[in-house]
Amino acid sequence: MGYNVYLKDKDGNDILPATSWATIQGKPNNLVTSNQLPTLTGQQRDGIQFVNGAYDWDHVNNGWNCCYRIADLGGFKLVELRLMFALNKDVTGGLAHAIKLPNIINPDQNIEMWCATNIEGTYVHHSGTDVDIEVHSGKYPANTLVSYYNHYLTTN
Repeated sequence: MGYNVYLKDKDGNDILPATSWATIQGKPNNLVTSNQLPTLTGQQRDGIQFVNGAYDWDHVNNGWNCCYRIADLGGFKLVELRLMFALNKDVTGGLAHAIKLPNIINPDQNIEMWCATNIEGTYVHHSGTDVDIEVHSGKYPANTLVSYYNHYLTTN
């Protein structure tokens, strides 16, 4: 058989739990309730710049394969970044700058992320607002799909 449990204050008075967020005293300003949880924005591509012959892989739908979404969490933002792109020229060694991302999604610190591609020795390098193709060996052929997907936090 269960027993009733009561919370008591320092004077021995019963404390009833608050059932409404509005009745809670001294709550932090940056907390949200379940009906106020942030949601991701729709896909955005404002401020994404293609350089050195890079282009959005989406030939049919007017370029929505390179985009981002943001969830504003108050003091910081969650960024979802999706990039499916190609370069219109071969890269045979070194770094080829491909995409400049907008400052609104710039991470606070250099995330310095490297992702392998399906081409041996070829990587996607995401550093701040720069996205590059880096070839350590072999060749990244022109017009070959590169796919990069990431989530990260920023206060920008």
